Amino acid sequence: MKHHTYTLRRWGRIGFVLMSTLVSIPTAHGFSWRPPEEKPPVVTPPAPTPAPQPTPTPQPPVTTPTPAPTPVPTPPREPAGETPIEIFSDVSYPVGLSVDNYYSSYRELLEVRSNAQNVNADSCLVDVKGKDRFSDRITFFVNEMMKDQRPQVGSIASLFGASSTVANHAPVSLKRFPMCNVTVASLTHTLGSGKVPAQGVIDKMNTFVNAYNKHRTGSLKGDVKSEIALNRLWTRFMSCLSYAESLTTADTKTSENVALKVGPSGYRKPAGVKFYEDALQPQESRLNIGLYQFTPTAGGNVNPCLKSWNSSYPSCALPTNASQAQMIQLLGSSYQTFNAFCGTHKLLQTFAIQVNTTKASATHTANLSGSSTKPTNDRCVTPFIKAGKAYNHFGPLQNSTGSNLNSLLTCVLKDLP
Repeated sequence: MKHHTYTLRRWGRIGFVLMSTLVSIPTAHGFSWRPPEEKPPVVTPPAPTPAPQPTPTPQPPVTTPTPAPTPVPTPPREPAGETPIEIFSDVSYPVGLSVDNYYSSYRELLEVRSNAQNVNADSCLVDVKGKDRFSDRITFFVNEMMKDQRPQVGSIASLFGASSTVANHAPVSLKRFPMCNVTVASLTHTLGSGKVPAQGVIDKMNTFVNAYNKHRTGSLKGDVKSEIALNRLWTRFMSCLSYAESLTTADTKTSENVALKVGPSGYRKPAGVKFYEDALQPQESRLNIGLYQFTPTAGGNVNPCLKSWNSSYPSCALPTNASQAQMIQLLGSSYQTFNAFCGTHKLLQTFAIQVNTTKASATHTANLSGSSTKPTNDRCVTPFIKAGKAYNHFGPLQNSTGSNLNSLLTCVLKDLP
């Protein structure tokens, strides 16, 4: 804004007296003309000098009282607090680099991928265009899962004691509910007595749980550092899980041969994408593909992911009745976009069962009051639960081999946020 200074000018007026001096002029008649008498000059009296004004007694300055600070309310549980961060620079690169360094013989997360087997799901989402590393796609969906949502698990919910009507479910996210600490007793309940790990592994589990609860509390209050730390924690968890599931053996000769055997016409396995046939599984679930090893059957355990994807990204909708050939291309795509989405979303699916079930066996012991389940808002969640109890997808989270849970947690805790 410009400031103008105006100057007032005073004008004084000065009176002048004009005096005429006339001289006698002789004439032919012998007399002289006499000038009229001079009149005294008109003098304008000076303006009276104003009486001096009394000097005012100085008054103390007026002080505006400082208002009392307004207390900042605690964010409500619904919707959960969402703090914007720069996920690719703050999370994807540092976490991807750290986990790749841990698995230094492979370094798959920060490898820039080509679009040789690009599908619509790889290119449709504007927010990840140009973000062509597995780490970027994992990070993006971890951040997306921080938002409250209702996973589309209606088709299987009744098997686990929850309502088949998803609209009746309490929403979940990767930070909505606190995480349950674990003990030998709680793990006997959630994993079964044969899969309870040694106390050293239980301690590692609780180190992860405590880190989550700490960063979650700060994130829900809007603290940016806590939000970054929570995103890094879950991204590290999912990145270590991707190595445990597939990345150490993605480009073996066995993987190449399976892809050649089952791939549709014109399909060629992209680098970093594992194809695996599990001889111990029934025929319908024997083939597993990609980062988090999903079976290419649209009506199988990827079905809740397909429905949830369509709910979250309707402009990029996927067919829920896709053929096996279409599913192989989707799960085996170059950028692994849908695979990263479904893997991360599987955590939300088991959380949805745990907080909405009325069946004691489908949730953690901390959510029980006697033989009954506690109200939903009083519950906690756990990723460490058996598949048949609460729809868990991942073997390492169930300690399926007796050692893979410890291996996973060692990676996760190596550089804990």
